[in-house]
Amino acid sequence: MSNGNRGCILLVLIMVTSMLMTASIFASTVLAVKKASSSVKTVHKTPSKTTSTVAHSHIMGVKVLSVHTIPSKVAAGTTFSLGALVLNNSTATITFANGTCARSPLSVTFDKNVVPTSQSVASASCKALQATLKPGERSQIISPNLSGMAYRATAPGMTNASIIFKYAVEIPTSKSAISDTYSRTYAFNVQPSSHQPAIPSTSTSTTTTTSRNLLH
Repeated sequence: MSNGNRGCILLVLIMVTSMLMTASIFASTVLAVKKASSSVKTVHKTPSKTTSTVAHSHIMGVKVLSVHTIPSKVAAGTTFSLGALVLNNSTATITFANGTCARSPLSVTFDKNVVPTSQSVASASCKALQATLKPGERSQIISPNLSGMAYRATAPGMTNASIIFKYAVEIPTSKSAISDTYSRTYAFNVQPSSHQPAIPSTSTSTTTTTSRNLLH
């Protein structure tokens, strides 16, 4: 064998050996990377709850119950008012206006047969009262409560009253008061006037919705 052939064979052997060594080093590097990545633990952080979501939980449970007309039977052509019972079944103290100087905490609208009206009455001093109900307490409210105001039945038939009760809550952990409303409906029957045939008296009510806003 000539010296040229021997040189070529030696060169080929060197190249093959170099390629094998390079492949071995690359495989070792890949294996090390896989082991390192498999040993990394993923940590999932749970977002912390903010205290701002706690405030509204205090005012759940305020309800307006036992809605009724005063007098109990309403006839077309007569005037009346609405009475109800406020129950504070929440964990916070609530306040609302319940005197004769300010409007009633009840906002009432009728779908038909009834309109608000004013009456001429003897002047009397009004009382500005702020009702406060602690958890578990209750209070009677009337609408309208302003002197000389009433509801007048204009025609007989079933009538739906949409009622919104407005009140406020002081939250110990907040400097801002929270205003809240409780809504419900009350259905009652306006009787015909005395010279018309009577209609059986019925009344119904529906469950409520609420809305809240911050007072600054």
